[in-house]
Amino acid sequence: MKISGKILSSLLTIGSILILTTSASAQQISDKDLKKNTAPVANSLSYIKQLQPVTYEYNQDAFKQLHLPGGKQFGFIADDVKQVVPAAISRHNNWFTAGKNNQRAVTTSQVDLEKLVPLLVGAVKEQQAEIEALKLEVQKLKAK
Repeated sequence: MKISGKILSSLLTIGSILILTTSASAQQISDKDLKKNTAPVANSLSYIKQLQPVTYEYNQDAFKQLHLPGGKQFGFIADDVKQVVPAAISRHNNWFTAGKNNQRAVTTSQVDLEKLVPLLVGAVKEQQAEIEALKLEVQKLKAK
């Protein structure tokens, strides 16, 4: 048996069992190196204040083919979020069977909650800075 290739580093045959072991290496790149034009997010709190969290239930009766989850959900309305943070919206094609050999897609917008996390962190930091400033002001007033 002839085996060739750069990745193959060893070959071991035991009875009729053939075991191939390979080795490979991966280059590690910092995510900081992958990104350019980075800048702190300013006024995070102003974005967050415009978002309206909601509770909702999916309309399973009207959209049975999408197999939407049941029960109470927590989240945002994508169209509302799009007005405030357009980058946090993604579009998905939801495929379903609409008869024999007939596939259809419904395109829906969804909020990518992970993209809201940096704004939430920035908003907390802004609020914390404001709290610290107010504490200092209260201390000064008490000292008078």
